[in-house]
Formats: sequence, structure tokens, C-alpha cells
Amino acid sequence: MVLEKLITTRDAVEHPVWMIVIGAIVALISLGLSSLIFPESIGLFTTILITFTMTPFMVNLMTYEEIMTEVEMKKKIQSDFFNRHENTLFVYATLFGGMIIALSLAFLVLPENTVTKVFNEQIQEIQLIRGDFLSGSTFFKILFNNIGVLFVTLLFSFIFGSGAIFILSWNASVLSAAIGLTAKSLGGFSGIPGAIVTYLPHGVFEISAYFLSGIAGGILSAAVIRKKSEYTNEVAKDSLKVMLLALGFLFVGAIIESILIGS
Repeated sequence: MVLEKLITTRDAVEHPVWMIVIGAIVALISLGLSSLIFPESIGLFTTILITFTMTPFMVNLMTYEEIMTEVEMKKKIQSDFFNRHENTLFVYATLFGGMIIALSLAFLVLPENTVTKVFNEQIQEIQLIRGDFLSGSTFFKILFNNIGVLFVTLLFSFIFGSGAIFILSWNASVLSAAIGLTAKSLGGFSGIPGAIVTYLPHGVFEISAYFLSGIAGGILSAAVIRKKSEYTNEVAKDSLKVMLLALGFLFVGAIIESILIGS
């Protein structure tokens, strides 16, 4: 595939900053193809095309991470999850960031009627979320909604190996639309910093939780597929610890978001 020629798994792990470029390119190409081929549901099919494009790369990445985990276990190397997988977390973050940058700029650059058509599903999702959250019990609505997304991310990642990319790319498109809407209300491009600040305090915790969930499910899936029973239990324990940490992140994120909505 063309993507595999642009960047290998090892290159991505060693130089994750390049994934910003990859994320932006894949997002824009997927958006353009969806506009041409699936004009009735551009937002959803953009996410699907991103998933199809990134699946081989993400499967290789999760397999690589699981192998590296086994190597450390064999050598009795003592390190926590972040030390073992910090580069992969950066790959997720930079890929996600690249998609957000590209889609947010597209939201601001495209004509209003085109934006409404292209980001229709995302705008509806934002309006639905805001309506639910403003109807009461904000903290628990946010928390339970995000926990649901967290476990769907884990399930998708475990079943499909790279399934987390679907959830992450959809969230990237929704967040891009939210940033675009807020930036426009603050004056356009000059409002981008304000829009980012609006979503950054709670977004960092929520998105980090989804990254952790995706990696936990992915390496567990790779361990099961490779049938390394000697290490699968250890990987499963590692994944459980990470999921507990991810739940903690969501709890903090929900507190911050509910305060921001209530203020």
C-alpha cells in the first residue's frame, strides 16, 4: 500500500511526529473521496475510509508493540506501561492531532453550505450531546457517555486489532467540527486558540483515555492471535491496569467538562 511506502511501523515509533502529516493527508483524502462517492453521508464515510486506510498500519503497530512487550517480559525488564508504550502513545496522539488540524482547517476554509453538508453528522452529534448535557445531571451524563465510548474502543480494538482507529477518527472529526464551530463564533481563524482552549482542559484526559484503551485492546488482541499463552496473562494484567487508569482519566475529564458547561 502507498501508506506503507510513506512510513513504516519502525519509522512511526521512532519518529512519531511524522504521523501528524500522515494523519492530515489521510483525513483530507478520505474527506475528498467521501464527498465525491458518498455525498449523502460524507462525515461517516470519511471515518470509514480513514479506518480502511490506516488498518494495515495499525495492525502492524499493535503486533510490534506486543512483541516488544514480550521481549521485555522475557528479559525481566521492569518498566511501567508508559515507559513500554510511550512512543505508541505519541503515534496515536500525533495521528489524531494531524486529523484534527486538517479537518478543523477544512471546516473553516470551506463555504458554509459545503461545511453543513460535509460535517452534517458531526454537527448533529455535537447538538445532541449539548442538548443531553444541558438537560441536567451533567457530570454523570458526561461520565457514562465517555465510559461507553471507552469500552467500545477497547472492544473494537480487541476484536479487530486496529478497531480503535474507527472510534478515534470519528471523535477527531466531531472534535474538529466543535473547534470549527467555536472558532467561527470567535471570529474565524483568530478564534482557533480560544476554541482549542475551550476543549483542551477536559479533552486531554478524555482522548488520552481512549488512546490507552485502544493500545490495551490492541496488544491484548495481538497476544491472543500470536497464541503466546505464557505471556498473554501478563499482557491481560497490563491491559486491566491501563483500563483502570483510563477510567480515572475519564473521571477527571468529566469533572472539568461539567464545571465548564455549568460556568
